[in-house]
Amino acid sequence: MATNKKRKKTQTPHWNSTVSVKYTKTYLDACYATARRIFRTMGEDPSVFDTFTKRQRQDMFRIQVIPPRIQAMSGHRVPRQYIRYVQDELIAYLKWRQFDKEAGVSWMDIATVGQTLEMVFSVDSFVNKLSPLQREVADRLNKAFKEKSLFAQAQEMIAAHIKISLTMLSQPNFRIYGHCMDKCIPSIHKPSLQPIVRITTHECQSLRFKYHNRERTAFRVATGQYMDIPYAGATIAMSKIFPNIKHDRQLNIYIQSHAIHRFKERIDTFDPIMRNQFFVLSLMMTQSVVRAPGGMQLIACIAPSSGRDNTIGYFVFTIDGDNLLVLTLLPLLSHSVPEGRILYERLHLSAEDLTYLGMDKLSFFYDVDIEQIPVLKQVLFDELHLNYIRGIYNSFHSKNDPFDEKKTLFVKNFFQKLEEQPADHTEVFNDLKNLDV
Repeated sequence: MATNKKRKKTQTPHWNSTVSVKYTKTYLDACYATARRIFRTMGEDPSVFDTFTKRQRQDMFRIQVIPPRIQAMSGHRVPRQYIRYVQDELIAYLKWRQFDKEAGVSWMDIATVGQTLEMVFSVDSFVNKLSPLQREVADRLNKAFKEKSLFAQAQEMIAAHIKISLTMLSQPNFRIYGHCMDKCIPSIHKPSLQPIVRITTHECQSLRFKYHNRERTAFRVATGQYMDIPYAGATIAMSKIFPNIKHDRQLNIYIQSHAIHRFKERIDTFDPIMRNQFFVLSLMMTQSVVRAPGGMQLIACIAPSSGRDNTIGYFVFTIDGDNLLVLTLLPLLSHSVPEGRILYERLHLSAEDLTYLGMDKLSFFYDVDIEQIPVLKQVLFDELHLNYIRGIYNSFHSKNDPFDEKKTLFVKNFFQKLEEQPADHTEVFNDLKNLDV
């Protein structure tokens, strides 16, 4: 019978800062090229980099600083696809965002090669071995790095972008995400330093309220943990709603699921991440309160485009004690909102007309070529100036996306027949059903 042999425990290798590492020539050449560009953006002649010897240049990049790694905080539930999304989004952002466009230096360059150089030129064991001329260069660069606070700038920008990504993924009726950042941790597998960003979660908070003699559930609108700033519920000042109020106070913002579903249904052209951006901008940041024609107060649903905040719908709310409760989202052309009231007065369209034509959804402006329908163009573009909605779409999608010809023809025929039979919308619809459009 075979005897059991004791298995040797696999020893975890310890990171050793003195280990000699050989990188490929391609990798080092790329680091050297980036270093020269960074020298330039720091006010040095790029050729100064060549005053360092081959061995010294290799030593500069013996330890590599790499972009943060995204992980879930222990005990916090985060979908894997969310972790991948935040990681990929961060890398793409660092490559796209320019630190010095003229010098060709991106924030990815700063977060990797830049921070490596900043670390190397501040280490006495490296600087003390340099020649007097080389040390002068190292001292100037070390001073320039400190003045620009590259490390602090990079960490703040990375943290801010991750916060935006996690805010877009948070849902009041499900889970709110936040994050904290660990110090740079040396890898045990290769000589590198990598910050670790840990995603935190807070489960939704809800309350029950009565509206029109019916009990409903609403969920707290909140922001997750942001570095050392803890999770916090969103609030709105009473003075934003009632400008002349004497005793101002903060109202807690809640939203019922019906409003979230209506928001997804009516702001239907954009993906969930982009829709969530509009949601956060409207209820947590801009908080623009508008008085409707009938006296009802609404919170504008905002979408950014060309440096402006543009209205694409309106949130209906009620106040219950210390809470502002968002009930639903009205489309931009609803009779109850300023733009929709003008449309109704000019063309006398009913709520059923709007729904049947698809005008209760934002996609109407992207599917229908309104320029082909003069009566509609006159009101929506010339009078209400709503052509910015197509611009919002173009800022996030290809500008060559075609209109829906069939839907355009359907709407065009509707308004042509409506001019012929203005009193009977039902008959117009019945006639259109018999057309192959």
